[in-house]
Amino acid sequence: MRILSKLLILGSFIFFYACTPSTKKEEVNTGIKAGKFNKMEFGNCDTTLIGGVSLMINIWEPASQDTVSGTIRAFLNQKLIDRINDYADSASIAAHPGSDNSIKNAYDVFASNYTKFKTQFPDAPGCWEVDLKGDTIMVSSKIMQYQMDHYAFTGGAHPNSFRTYYVFDIQTGKELESSSFIADSVALLKKVERSFRKLENLADTTNLENAGYFLANHKFFLPANYAFTRGGIFFYYNPYEIAAYARGAITFTIPYQELEGIVKKELIF
Repeated sequence: MRILSKLLILGSFIFFYACTPSTKKEEVNTGIKAGKFNKMEFGNCDTTLIGGVSLMINIWEPASQDTVSGTIRAFLNQKLIDRINDYADSASIAAHPGSDNSIKNAYDVFASNYTKFKTQFPDAPGCWEVDLKGDTIMVSSKIMQYQMDHYAFTGGAHPNSFRTYYVFDIQTGKELESSSFIADSVALLKKVERSFRKLENLADTTNLENAGYFLANHKFFLPANYAFTRGGIFFYYNPYEIAAYARGAITFTIPYQELEGIVKKELIF
């Protein structure tokens, strides 16, 4: 059991970073490039007793004290809190004042719920673990593209992991909707489906649902997350989003030269 748990964790970490389009920061004339990694650890997973609760955080954030950097830091901090609170019900959060605006308080709720669970099911093996990582993947003179990876195990057959992308306005620090950079969503959907079928070796006439893929209302759809890189748009379907967990993430990049008239490139660079 201990070996299997370690293999699952190792596999998830490899999965996170093997599918990353780029982790190299761009050098641009903006204070946003000045930053540091904020590392936090709470609790401990005892691999001998195979129990305990652990929260690990390692995210890059802008270090300047200007309003723009502060806005981005506040956004990321709240996202971390929200992620941790995803494992708590509204009653638990309400019973712990401050758990909706403090990482430490949110962890305390997470740990408290683990204790309650172990009281009810003392023989249940395994630690409860949440690991959150974040970094920029592209910074231009107009936007900062940010990636956050989320790994968690709170019991069950396997850990769960997913990735989220955020776009920030360099001038204000506010989050921007990725869809605001798309000029023709219908044309983009066609391009993405064509690339998806090519990657999966599927003919244009193949019924995706019959082939085992998950569709929304029986129709192909864009992934919830995609990232703007220097070379094109990186599309990322999380596990379970369009295919079974065992399939892992499905990723591909469409170069900007294939997206003329579809993407508002002037808003990105």
